Amino acid sequence: MKDTNPQVEEQLNKLAEIICESLNGKEAVVNDESEALLKSLLMSGYARQEGVSLQVDLEARVKDACREPTMNRGGELSAITGKLLQKFNDLKRWESRQPDDQDKPKAANISAATDA
Repeated sequence: MKDTNPQVEEQLNKLAEIICESLNGKEAVVNDESEALLKSLLMSGYARQEGVSLQVDLEARVKDACREPTMNRGGELSAITGKLLQKFNDLKRWESRQPDDQDKPKAANISAATDA
């Protein structure tokens, strides 16, 4: 693993637990909790670290945490971590939008837009 702070380590470990539960059929992988963890990772600066790959880090942690379900389900593990990586990338794109990227405010009604 790369040099990360304890907060990032905890977030990655919690995501690995969610993936293990998903592999065991207990929980959907992309849910409110996993999305909150991905946002926390983003805010913690994980995306700015050199040489890190969320998918690789998660797969390694999942293989360590729940060896049994991952032994014969590598394709499913890759699909799950791929979904989380896509969600993370979507969040990263959203957070990096500049205020200029947004539409200009519009008048709420015609009378507000004119002097009528």
